[in-house]
Amino acid sequence: MGGRSTSGNGALIVQLNRKRYAILSAALFVAYVVAAKIGIELRVAEGLITPVWAPTGIALAALVLNGRGLWPAVALGAFVANAISGASIPEAASIAVGNTLEAVVGATLLLQVGFRPALDRVRDVLALIGLGAFLSTMIAATNGVTTLVVSGDIDGSDYWSSWLLWWVGDAMGNLVVAPLLLVLAQRPWRRLTRPHQIEALLMLAVLTALSSLVFLAGYWRYPHLLFPLLIWAALRFHQLGATVGSFVVTGIAVAGAVEGTTPIGKGSTTEVVQILEGLSAGTAVSLLILGAVLAERSAAGRAVAQAHAGLAEAQELAHVGSWEWDVRVDQVTWSDELYRLWGVEPSEEKITYDWYLASVHPEDRELVASMVERAFTEDMPFSFEHRVRHGEGPARWIHSRGRVVRDNAGAPVRMLGTAQDITERKRIDELRDSILSTVSHELRTPLTSILGFSITLEEKGERLDEETRSAMVTSLSQQALKLDRLLSDLLDIDRLRRGFMRPSFHETDVGSLVEHAVTAFSPGSHTIEVHADNAPAQVDAPKVERIVDNLIANAVNHTPPGTEISVRVEAQKDGVLLSVDDNGPGVAETDREAIFDLFTRRASNDFVQGTGIGLSLVSQFTALHGGRVWVEEASSGGASFRVFLPAKHPE
Repeated sequence: MGGRSTSGNGALIVQLNRKRYAILSAALFVAYVVAAKIGIELRVAEGLITPVWAPTGIALAALVLNGRGLWPAVALGAFVANAISGASIPEAASIAVGNTLEAVVGATLLLQVGFRPALDRVRDVLALIGLGAFLSTMIAATNGVTTLVVSGDIDGSDYWSSWLLWWVGDAMGNLVVAPLLLVLAQRPWRRLTRPHQIEALLMLAVLTALSSLVFLAGYWRYPHLLFPLLIWAALRFHQLGATVGSFVVTGIAVAGAVEGTTPIGKGSTTEVVQILEGLSAGTAVSLLILGAVLAERSAAGRAVAQAHAGLAEAQELAHVGSWEWDVRVDQVTWSDELYRLWGVEPSEEKITYDWYLASVHPEDRELVASMVERAFTEDMPFSFEHRVRHGEGPARWIHSRGRVVRDNAGAPVRMLGTAQDITERKRIDELRDSILSTVSHELRTPLTSILGFSITLEEKGERLDEETRSAMVTSLSQQALKLDRLLSDLLDIDRLRRGFMRPSFHETDVGSLVEHAVTAFSPGSHTIEVHADNAPAQVDAPKVERIVDNLIANAVNHTPPGTEISVRVEAQKDGVLLSVDDNGPGVAETDREAIFDLFTRRASNDFVQGTGIGLSLVSQFTALHGGRVWVEEASSGGASFRVFLPAKHPE
């Protein structure tokens, strides 16, 4: 089945390609014959030679856009057009060979140099002029005139005048008709807005009317009236305006010459057409180059804008801004990211060096000024860290880099540099230092006790009485549990940070779960009372146990031995309320939010032994349940920690 399907698709593609080829070939054949008959039937034609030969441009555009495989349509069209215009069969066949080679060679040369049909580069315009209009057309002119001389239709003495007439007709086809078809094939009007489309149609109507007035109504002495419109068309619509404008003006000018309403010079109508075509060719070339220059400038502008947007996005992601200080006028230019780092709007402040220095934290201002002064005197790049004000918020840490730019005389003219927000890095450094300090201190205490008791039991265990040995074993067990709790907290913090911790919710009686957790805790130095309702809820039982453990450990750490701790579980309408109260010094109102941050401890007192990890874990475990945690003052004056867990886990 698979093989047949693939074969069927391939056959369908071949069939569609053949159908498309047949349609394109037929259209090209008809267009070639019709355009050829129009050119030959004009009274400016001299037999089979005419200065108006649009088929050359039609054939070149068709082969460039749709492939040189369409050459048979060009050959057949040229043969038929010449055969029905008075040429003998051998003459028509010979001339058709030259016309076909002209199109094939022209398309081949253009494709070899990387020609783009949109004509949006000057190099494409020059290639079309040099390879298409100038060089390839020599083939048809030479072949056709030679054929007519050999057959006796024209005298050999008229060879070069006839050759020039033929070449001019073909060249104009490639200068006026081919660019129009190549550009229209890109459908540039799709990029125009509705107002621009209306403007383009109005401009086309005005240009057509004014060209008719100049070339058909006898005002041929005022062709310069057309130039502003042609230039405006190229400026506004680039190659679309340039090619359409050139085609309209050239077509109407030739019509005026043929009808005799443009009596330039005293020669024949053919000579008048040649003069007008020469002028039109200069205009067409100028407009094509202008359109290409404008297109390149627009492309460069878009590339610059895209690069600027990419740079701004990269700076925003990396929190890096760039700056430039013009020392001579004391004007500082900032990128958008620097305004965000400083918390100001570009329109709010005029940035100068004094303004920048005033924004630096007072404790760092002298450092910044000295580093900048040193950069000027020693002509060395600088790199330093300092704090700055951030709007109305807290200060931010900035890493500044820069260098001095001097003129030819060695005088400083500019300073360039970057500034990166390293506040988060500083916070991580502080967090790392806190972790190291906490771990080293909190691990050392239980390890010292475990090591001391172990050595004592090893060396003097047999000489100790049973009561002393039992007390030492109990102390070993308590210190080991404390060490295990600390390591578990640190591991949980790491898992939460990495996103490895995935909760598993099940219907559980939270009251029974809390009673079990309190019984397993056994602090020894404190009395714990439990009042637990039957409170079913969808929870992750191990994490709720950790919440209870850390809340009780927090109460133990911040109250003197013998303090009573009360644990309550109450079933509420939408969930379960867990409370842990103590009779200790309580928590200051200003600290009641910050204490749930990692490594944040309460104000120092004689009982504090915490790590600053437990309450952070309580907050994060509660958040995993979709609940909330807070602290308030207990009725006894101590601290009352409250945890609300929803009865159903939110989806």
